[in-house]
Amino acid sequence: MKLHKISYLIVTLAIMFWSPIAYAQGLIRDAEIERTLRIIAEPIIKAAGIGRVNIFIINSNSPNAFATGGNNVFLSSGLIRRMKNVEMLQSVIAHEIGHLTGGHLAQRAANIGSANTAAGVGVLLGILTAAAGGGGAGVGVAAATSSAGQRNFLAFTRAQESAADQAGARYMARAGINPAAALDVLNIFRGQEALNISRQDSYAITHPLHSQRIADLKTVVAAYKGNVSTQNPNVDYWYARSVAKFNGFIGSPKGTLRRVSKTDKGEIATLTRAIAYHRLPNKKKSMVEIKRLLAMRPADPYYQELYGQMLLENGNASAATAAYAKAVNKLPKDAQILAGLGRAQLAQNTKSSTQAALKTLKRSYARDPRNGRMLRDLGVAYAKTGNPGMASITSAERYALASNFKLAAVHAERAEKLLPQGSTGWRKAVDILSIAKRTSKIRKKR
Repeated sequence: MKLHKISYLIVTLAIMFWSPIAYAQGLIRDAEIERTLRIIAEPIIKAAGIGRVNIFIINSNSPNAFATGGNNVFLSSGLIRRMKNVEMLQSVIAHEIGHLTGGHLAQRAANIGSANTAAGVGVLLGILTAAAGGGGAGVGVAAATSSAGQRNFLAFTRAQESAADQAGARYMARAGINPAAALDVLNIFRGQEALNISRQDSYAITHPLHSQRIADLKTVVAAYKGNVSTQNPNVDYWYARSVAKFNGFIGSPKGTLRRVSKTDKGEIATLTRAIAYHRLPNKKKSMVEIKRLLAMRPADPYYQELYGQMLLENGNASAATAAYAKAVNKLPKDAQILAGLGRAQLAQNTKSSTQAALKTLKRSYARDPRNGRMLRDLGVAYAKTGNPGMASITSAERYALASNFKLAAVHAERAEKLLPQGSTGWRKAVDILSIAKRTSKIRKKR
C-alpha cells in the first residue's frame, strides 16, 4: 500500500462507526436517517453534477460540517438539530459540495504535503476531531500536531469559504430551492468570531465568517428568480421523522417527553414518545407507542426495525428477530437493517441461530463494513462457529475503526498467524499492522 493511501486510511479509520443510532461518540448509523439525508441531498448533488456523495452523521452536540476526499460529507447531529427546516440543512450540504467541486480538498492536501507525512495526517485528524466536538477517537494522534499547523490549514479554508457559499447557492437555485436558506444558516453563527475561541461554535471556527463573505452570498441570493423545484415531494415528512429520532435518541428522555403533548396522537409525536419512553426506560409505554406506529404504517420497514431494536434491548431476541426479518424482507440490501437482524439472531444463542447470524452479518459486512457494532457481532459469530482467524481480523477492524490501534494490532498479529498467507483477511491484518505502526510513531513524537 502506498504511503498516501495509508495516510487516507488512517483518517478514515480514526472515526468510530457505531450502530444503531444513539451510541456514544462516533458516527450515528441509522438506515432511515441515512436514506432521508440521501433524499435531502439528491437535488443538490444532481445540480452540482458531482456523482455519488456519501453523507455521514457525527454524534456530537457541537454544530459542524466538513467534507473529505472521496466525496464524503460529514454533518454533526448538533448541526442537524439546530437547522430549522430542510432548506437550511440543504444549504449546508450544498456548501460542502461547493468545496468538493471547487477542488479545495486538493489545495488542502497540498498544504498538508508541505510538512512531513505524519504531521500532515495529524493536522487533518486534529481538524476532524475538533469538528466532531473534541475528545474521543483520534485525539492521541492529533495531539502530536502543532496549533500553528492547524491555523495554517484553516487559513486556506478561510479563502475558500465565499467560493463554496456561492457555488452552493447556485446549486440550490439550479435545483429550484431558495438559496436564501444559506443566509439563514450564516445568521445563526454571525458574531461568533468576536467571542473567545473556547466559546465559539465549532462551525464558526472551521467556517470563518466575515462581512465580505456574507455580502457576496447576498448578491447570489438576490439574483434568484425561482426555478422548478426538484425536491422529493415527501422530503418534509421524512425530515420530520429523522428529527423525531434525533430528539428521541439524543435528547434527554424526560425533556423530550415534556415537549411532546400526551394528547398528540400524530405520527411524529408518537414516534418521538416511543423512543423517549424506551430510553427512560418505560417498556410498557414504549410498546404502546411503537405498536400505534405499526398500526398506522404496518408495511413500514423502518418502524419494524425500530420495533426489533426495542424488543432486542428489552431481552426478547426471538420476537426481535421476527421484527427485523420483516424489515429485511422489505429492504433486503440495507446493511444497517441486516446488521440488526444478525444481532438479534446471535442473541438467540442457539447453534442454528448463530449460523444464521453469521450468514446475515456477512451480508451486512459486504455492503458496508464501517459499522463497529456489526463487526463486534460478526467477530463473535466467527468465534462461536470455530473460525478464530476471522474472529481476530474482524476484531482488529473493529478496534481500528475505533482508533484503538494498540488493540487492533494485537488482534491483527493473531489473525496474521492464523489466516492463510495471501488471503484477503491476512492482507487486511498486514495493512492494519502497518497503520498501527505509523500511528504509534506519531504518538511518540508528541
